[in-house]
Amino acid sequence: METIYTADALLLIYSFVVFLFIGSFLNVWAIRTLDGTSVLHPRHSHCPSCSTLLTWRDLIPVLSWLFLRGRCRTCGEPISWLYPLGELVSALILTFIVWQQGLSLETFVILTLFVFILTLTMTDIRAKLMPNKITYPGLVVILLLRLFIHPLGLTDYGIGFFVGGALLTLLALVPNGMGGGDIKLFALIGLALGWQGVLFALFYSCVWGTVFGLPLKWAGVIKPRQPIPFGPFILIGTLTAWAYGADIWDLYMQLYR
Repeated sequence: METIYTADALLLIYSFVVFLFIGSFLNVWAIRTLDGTSVLHPRHSHCPSCSTLLTWRDLIPVLSWLFLRGRCRTCGEPISWLYPLGELVSALILTFIVWQQGLSLETFVILTLFVFILTLTMTDIRAKLMPNKITYPGLVVILLLRLFIHPLGLTDYGIGFFVGGALLTLLALVPNGMGGGDIKLFALIGLALGWQGVLFALFYSCVWGTVFGLPLKWAGVIKPRQPIPFGPFILIGTLTAWAYGADIWDLYMQLYR
């Protein structure tokens, strides 16, 4: 029994380290997509201020930023805290998925889904955009995966795709409703989680948006009619829906019985 626990712990530690580097790549993917440049070329990262090529010492996820105190080694200009935050959040969420479900083909599908959601969240935070250059490949990749890995049945995922897209299209007609990027993202989520999963994801995304958004509005941090990125709430709402959606809903409904 102790050997099993040790193996599980080692798997999670290894996963966390690997996912830190994946989070670093997602940062690059998000930024280069917003800049209109290729994620593959140039191969080497550089300082956005002085354009100095970064060495391996500057590219260790989270640790390099901490050791350099958030500044470029060459020019001393600040490096955004969004870099280490994106790496850390990516590693935590992806490791959590492995911890919840273990290693399986379905785990690979869910990890792939959240790789796209994490990247779109990064672009949304930086520029309030969810580029089609990320969403459309996500739809294609998840569709191909679901053709071969479909524990709920293909119809369920197909309905989820249309429910996610159609329902959000209706909400987009409401003043200050969803944007086009949100609609496509929920279509992607529906394709990955099925129709019940996407409905839970929408519900919990709105709950998290309310939990964090209202206090910020009351405190004056968010001004009236000020657009805010909804990507982070979709991220945590979808994670909540996938991991605990049905359980939380059942508990909620029991309060009214």
